[in-house]
Parts: sequence; C-alpha cells; structure tokens
Amino acid sequence: MIPGRYLFILILLLTFGCKRSGVSLNEQQFTNLLIDIHVLDGTLATGMLHGSNSELRNYEYYNAVFARYGIDRADFDSCMRYYSARTAQFSKMYDRIVDSLSKRLTQEDRVLNELRVNDSINYFPRLDTIVLDTVDPVQVFVIDSIVPGEYRFSVSIQFDTLDMGKENRITAWFLSEDGADTLKVRKVKVYSDTLVRKYSWTQYADSLYTRLEIRIPDCDNAAQLKKQKKRRGRIWGAALTRPYISRKTEERLKGILQRTRQSGGSLERTRQEILRK
Repeated sequence: MIPGRYLFILILLLTFGCKRSGVSLNEQQFTNLLIDIHVLDGTLATGMLHGSNSELRNYEYYNAVFARYGIDRADFDSCMRYYSARTAQFSKMYDRIVDSLSKRLTQEDRVLNELRVNDSINYFPRLDTIVLDTVDPVQVFVIDSIVPGEYRFSVSIQFDTLDMGKENRITAWFLSEDGADTLKVRKVKVYSDTLVRKYSWTQYADSLYTRLEIRIPDCDNAAQLKKQKKRRGRIWGAALTRPYISRKTEERLKGILQRTRQSGGSLERTRQEILRK
C-alpha cells in the first residue's frame, strides 16, 4: 500500500510551512495515525468514490480518524508540518509505517488463503465420464463430508437421442446426520435435446446438515423412470465446490435459512417426502 496522492501533496505543501516546537501527538502516536490514514486511503481508493457527495463523505471519514486520536484537522496539519520538517526523523517514521502496512497485508493475505483453501477442491466422488444405459439411467451420488458453507454444483449432460415428453431433473438434498431433517435444493431442468448442456446450482447449508445426495438425471414419477431406461447419453465434468464467502454473506444466508425453517417453508422436508414425489 502506498500513500494516497492527496496526502502526498499535502506533505509537500506543509513541508515548507512554518514550524512549531509543540505538537498534539508524539512521534509514536503520529506514526500510528499515519498508518490509519494510509489504510483509509486504500479503502477509499478501492471504493472508487467520486462526486461532490463522495468528497464530503470522504472528508468526514478522515475527520473520524482524527477524532480517534483526540485531534482535529488543524492539529493534524500542525503535526505534519512539525515532523515533515525533520527529514531524518520523518524518514524513519515512514520506514516503520511501510513495514507495518506490509505486515498487515501479508497477514490478511495469509488469512484469506487459509479461508480459500477449499475453493479448488472438488467434493464430487466421480470425475470420469458416466455413460447412461438401459440398466441404470439415473445416477445417485452421496457426499458425506458436508460442513457449513455455500456449495456450488455443476455438471455436463448430453443425450444420444431426443428425450421428448419427459420431465428430466437434477435433484439434490442436504441431510442431517440422523436423516430426519432435509434441505432440498431447487430442481434443475434437464433439456430433452441432444445438445451438450451444462447445469448448475448453488445452495447454502448450515451445521445441521452432514450429507448431500444428488440424482442425475431424476424424474417426477416411477412411470417416467421406467421409460427413461430406453435412454442413452453421457454425464461428465461433475464438480461440487465450497468457495470462500465473507462472514457477512454467510450470516445473511444463515439467517434466510433459519427464517425458512421457522416459517415451515418448502426448503426443509424429510427425505421420505422428497422421494415420494
């Protein structure tokens, strides 16, 4: 992280201003303040805030940082003039500032890398191409290593012949350890043509669920299942990942799930209820 352009210009201007022997903050306090200012610089730059209202808002952000140290903008200007006029001292201060910011970035990167370690892991047990035939037209997969998080599933399917008149679906549900509680994932329609198509869904599951079951491609009733045994095709590229999401996003998704349970919403059903459909 580097100093914001406005702060850099301010340093140049104030360096040639008048000097004061007394300042509101000692060297360590002012160093800490400058670190916070640089962090704020980076945050505002990332936000790409522009316009008159944004400028006013940014001004208030800086004032809030000053208030945290018990000073106002005039005190900050005074400190800047005092320390920047002492070149050697100011240079050492900035060495400490840069070192502190570098350590912060390194620590943040390490934490994010740890949080994202599962992003590229495919939880799906089968990666090779599965050929649909007359014996087993519906593939059932069970993943037992479910932990809280947002799961993303994708798969490619192609039929050899048209499968007109059939309501093919990809169905999935998360199950609790005792199998009594079920979180049903939305049904994904599987098209009946012979084109190569990729299908996907995303679903958040909390700590109540420990297992995931997926049926590819499923149907709505037993009569259709018998007809599907005449169908041929391929399934490949199946992937189930649990990408990193922020704590704020996870809390929001968890809240939606809990409210759905409390209201008796359709997301929560028993496994037997789902299989009867």
